[in-house]
Amino acid sequence: MEHVFIINPVAGRADARSFLLPQLEKAKRALGLAAQVECTTRPGEAKDIARRWAQKGAPVRLYACGGDGTLNEVFAGALGFTNAQVASVPCGSGNDFIRTFGQSSRFLDIAAQMNGRAVPIDLIETDSGVCAAICSVGVDSEVAYGIPKFRRLPLCGGSMAYQLSIALRVLRPLAKHLRITVDDETLEGDYVIATVCNGKSYGGGYFAAPEASVTDGLLDVVLVKKLSRLRLAKVLGIYKRGEHMHAGSVREDLRDIMQFFRAREVCIQPPAGMRPIVNIDGECAPAGGLHAKVLPLAASFVLPVPLASGGKRG
Repeated sequence: MEHVFIINPVAGRADARSFLLPQLEKAKRALGLAAQVECTTRPGEAKDIARRWAQKGAPVRLYACGGDGTLNEVFAGALGFTNAQVASVPCGSGNDFIRTFGQSSRFLDIAAQMNGRAVPIDLIETDSGVCAAICSVGVDSEVAYGIPKFRRLPLCGGSMAYQLSIALRVLRPLAKHLRITVDDETLEGDYVIATVCNGKSYGGGYFAAPEASVTDGLLDVVLVKKLSRLRLAKVLGIYKRGEHMHAGSVREDLRDIMQFFRAREVCIQPPAGMRPIVNIDGECAPAGGLHAKVLPLAASFVLPVPLASGGKRG
């Protein structure tokens, strides 16, 4: 099997090559395996690299060395190729997808990854491309969309940019009128957040779907209805910790403003002419809505040892 490390050097706070390449050389010597290294220079290139290797037809393990965006691209490039496995080496700022499986330290162990085992997992097909973890419409995606413009300001790092984006967003009306179809059921109303989840976490540690599974062939759908700014602050804390869900249901004190479904297909439509911000694995852009459909066991994802030997999975 070919081992190909696709490194995004601008993911996270530092160039991942500085610590990954020495680890890789050590792992190669210990395991007696060869590996190739390719570095991205532009958005979308990780997808192109993954597709090029997958198209060769030989068994290949593609290591996405970056954040959730890099991993998303590698999944997209490998999609449809049964000879291609995808591994995540989390070097980005969020690294949310792997929170479904446990601690990121397991995935940063290069030897454990090269010696790991691939398992089939679900993905989400959307009208904006494939999604591995979570896609959403609402305040969450709008806050994420606003962060880059604040990062360009002097002395405005990651957390400060995030806080400023939140502050600017809450000055405007929180809810948007949406028509949401969940399988055969249609809902219509004013919503603050609408998330469609394959994985458990997004946004750098918000556990929107703490009970989600990447192998059940279903999407966890969490909807937050219109509410006051005062209550939103409290609800977001609960939502971040994943405490809004228990045993497949929304906890009782939140049922007036929160809904939960499991479905195979979801369509989120704004009023005609509106283009809300849509989030796909942390990449946010205006769109005419969101159509999401589960792709059961569409990808082959590598679990490092000891997770590959029966550790925690989603």
